[in-house]
Amino acid sequence: MENQTKSSTAKAPMLIRVIAIAMSLFQLYTGIFQLTAMNQRVIHVTFALVLIFLLYGFDQKKKPRIAWHGYLMAGAVFLMGIYVLANWFKKIGECGMCPPWYELAMGTVFLLMCIEAARRTLGWIFPIIAVVAMIYARFGEILPSFLAHRNYSFERIVSNMFITTDGVFGMLAGISATYIFLFILFGALLRAAGGGEFFINLSFALFGHVRGGPAKIAVVASSLFGMLSGSGTANVAGTGQITIPLMKRSGYKPHFAAAVETVSSAGGLLMPPIMGSAVFIIMEVLGVNYVTIMKAGGLAAILYYIGLFLMIDIEAQKLDMAGMPKEELPSLKQTLKEGWFFFIPIFVLIFFLVYSKVSVTRAAFWGAVSIPLCSQLAGSGRRMTIRQFFEGLEQGAITALPVVAILSLGGVVLGMITLTGLGLMMSGLLIKMSGGNLLALLFLTMIASIILGMGVPPVAAYIVLSILVVPALIKLGVYPLAAHLFVFYFATIAGITPPMAPDAFVAAGIADAPMMRTAFTACRLALVIFIVPYMFVYNNALLLIGSPGQIAQVCITSFFGVLALACAAQNYLGGRLNIAYRLLLFFGGGCLIYPGLYTDIVGLAIVLVLLCVRVPDLVKRFTIGLVQRQQTT
Repeated sequence: MENQTKSSTAKAPMLIRVIAIAMSLFQLYTGIFQLTAMNQRVIHVTFALVLIFLLYGFDQKKKPRIAWHGYLMAGAVFLMGIYVLANWFKKIGECGMCPPWYELAMGTVFLLMCIEAARRTLGWIFPIIAVVAMIYARFGEILPSFLAHRNYSFERIVSNMFITTDGVFGMLAGISATYIFLFILFGALLRAAGGGEFFINLSFALFGHVRGGPAKIAVVASSLFGMLSGSGTANVAGTGQITIPLMKRSGYKPHFAAAVETVSSAGGLLMPPIMGSAVFIIMEVLGVNYVTIMKAGGLAAILYYIGLFLMIDIEAQKLDMAGMPKEELPSLKQTLKEGWFFFIPIFVLIFFLVYSKVSVTRAAFWGAVSIPLCSQLAGSGRRMTIRQFFEGLEQGAITALPVVAILSLGGVVLGMITLTGLGLMMSGLLIKMSGGNLLALLFLTMIASIILGMGVPPVAAYIVLSILVVPALIKLGVYPLAAHLFVFYFATIAGITPPMAPDAFVAAGIADAPMMRTAFTACRLALVIFIVPYMFVYNNALLLIGSPGQIAQVCITSFFGVLALACAAQNYLGGRLNIAYRLLLFFGGGCLIYPGLYTDIVGLAIVLVLLCVRVPDLVKRFTIGLVQRQQTT
């Protein structure tokens, strides 16, 4: 995987490499020295658009050579960026006024460039959403009454979206320039220094010898690598090349191996301390600090991976699997000796976020800067070189391009929805459709999040839904952070949900497995994540909000609920289960998940009784697993 990254870097034209490195250095500079918001956003977006047009062709593929139209479009974007940078401060207070004809022409071209940049990096769906939003703003009065609004002129739309902080250079571009880029750069530098390879080897050393080891390696490696990549699909492509063949070789069926990698990779975007890009938008919208969101997402992410581990272990029991032979595994002691210092940048990031109380931007800066410094603690020949450092800077910028394209165009969508008042109208419509019933509204929100998330990256889906749907949830009494995380979680797992499951399809291609079977198996393995968002909406203690007693109670009941659901879904608890036993496990697990003292007591009683009935079988399976582990070691 590391070799692939380096080879792709070597093929990039020199001009692209220089601009990408310059962009990363500029972002590092802004991590310490604060610029005026508009100056930072304009430079950030202009850098990204120039790189996109130089790097991507009309067919949405990266090119080894820059086409003539790439130079033309990049040059046009650069000149318009310079104009905005030089003139935006003169336009304060002129929002909505008729701009001169040349500004109107430039604004129109710039918006078209943003749409085309998003199409080249993301495909057609999100650009179409942006175009529909602008058409809606222009011709809203011809729509049915519940969606109608007074029309806005073409000049008003362009002027609002161009040289103001309401459109392309709005809040979302500011989040990209201030927070997201530096975290992407952090991951890119860590990979360039060899961190990706270290975390995969660490996963092998920790779990390779246990029952179903290769699958558990995939879970740990993907959760760690997902923090660095920030993309479920990239995570599958990166770690799946290693873990999926191992799982197949150890006895897992191809579709199951691919599903394990898919679900593990999706979870990497939900795991603190980095989580996904949408988290920074939540932080900005709600006005809460990053630590609050990180703590709130921690327990839910742990439950997700506990459920996945249980599913994998049960599957290994059903197949009578043993761990991998010791001679095929890296030594834990040697692995830590060679790469222990890769933990330091993560600890630096957490230290500045949690204890020093500095800004998220400053924490991300020091985390990124610490990587090349800490790599000097490695042995001779493994230290990060100047060349690797610049390759990390380059890959950080190139990896961030789709995110910048999303958020720049997302600013247009956000601006149009705000201008027309569509968000308030949709909130009222959704509440009316659900009959004021929270569970019905949550179900509609889940369906909308998954459908939209199938076609666009999670952050793009979240942007739209946070404006259209989240206000309706909050009106029905949902805690605001829980409402935002609910949408974010379902937008994230859309990548594993049929019929369009890009993460699952990539994994299926690596495993040479049926695509739809892989996707449905992934949904079964990810059963917990389809339930956890409902849990924290109804019981905020799952977000670590409440008294210590409430939090302790929800931790205990959630664990047994997840255990019961895993056994019921896998149809195994020390042996095959009959239909009545499975139904009781589902019912008991459901009681433990639904908040309330009486349901917790009933659910816990049912699950504990069912577990006790199976104690002899469980002891037998545990003994067999222990013997197999001793044989492998």
